[in-house]
Amino acid sequence: MADLDDERLLQDPGSRLKVALHAACGKICEQLQIQSNVTVDKQVVNAIGDITFQQIETFCQDLDVFSKHGKRTTINVDDVRLLCRRNPGLLDKIDDFQRSLKPLKTTSRSTTSRNNISSRYDDHNVDITVVESSSDMDDIN
Repeated sequence: MADLDDERLLQDPGSRLKVALHAACGKICEQLQIQSNVTVDKQVVNAIGDITFQQIETFCQDLDVFSKHGKRTTINVDDVRLLCRRNPGLLDKIDDFQRSLKPLKTTSRSTTSRNNISSRYDDHNVDITVVESSSDMDDIN
């Protein structure tokens, strides 16, 4: 019966994401234990995973509100920049990434209504990198 509950739980995308996040937190803590000779309790790893998941949910809600405030249905780079406004190091990295993207040709505004103009970054694929070790966190901060 427990296996059936686990299967149902893993079919939910939110639950799968949460499990993957907890696994990533576990790997980071394992690396930290090896590097610094410190023991991290499993409850601490679970707490870190839960807090991180809650923070991601808050970020998603904020991004949604920012785009709606701009009367858009698509989250764009400006929304992400607004989200990161209190983290200057991360904001600098986002700005560097944005500058590295070459802008797409813009469409004529006279033939396209304002609501149908997409962000010039919509067609770019963005890779999300999971931080694997505490030394990588120093690069972000």
